[in-house]
Amino acid sequence: RPVHDAVANDNLETMWLLLSYGADPTLATYSGQTAVKLATSEVMKRFLCDYLLDLQGRSDGDPRTAWDFYSSSVLEGKDSIGYDLLLNPPGSSDQEEEEQEADNFMFEFSDKPLLPSYNLQVSVSRGPCNWFLFSDVLKRLKLSSRIFQARFPHFEIATLPKAEFQRQVSLSQVLA
Repeated sequence: RPVHDAVANDNLETMWLLLSYGADPTLATYSGQTAVKLATSEVMKRFLCDYLLDLQGRSDGDPRTAWDFYSSSVLEGKDSIGYDLLLNPPGSSDQEEEEQEADNFMFEFSDKPLLPSYNLQVSVSRGPCNWFLFSDVLKRLKLSSRIFQARFPHFEIATLPKAEFQRQVSLSQVLA
């Protein structure tokens, strides 16, 4: 309900705050109204649409692939925003837990060597993330490409030219 109130009252600052603390802008009211449908101002509509596009991932051809930040909140005066969004970001109170977990580490046991993963950027609209070679996965599972795609349609399969793959792997910190 707070998200819908902020949108209905065209209060962009409150919307920023709610989203920074994890509010879900996709929830609908009992009558089926989403935040985007409730938005009346062009600024609020554009903000919500861009926010949702960022969550879902933009297409490669989208000219607005990233948000532009023209200044830092440190340099802005108190008059421009009603509160300091960066003063207490979500998760900052977990520092004590992180210090306690600093001595812990995670490892995996396997009767076979783990498949190598590569930290690659396969798309302009997304940053680098870990990927497996499709041939390695198929060999490990002893499946054909067609059977794999039929059994696991939810897995994303991306294509990268061999030269680009080798360039990104050579720049990896692990191999440097």
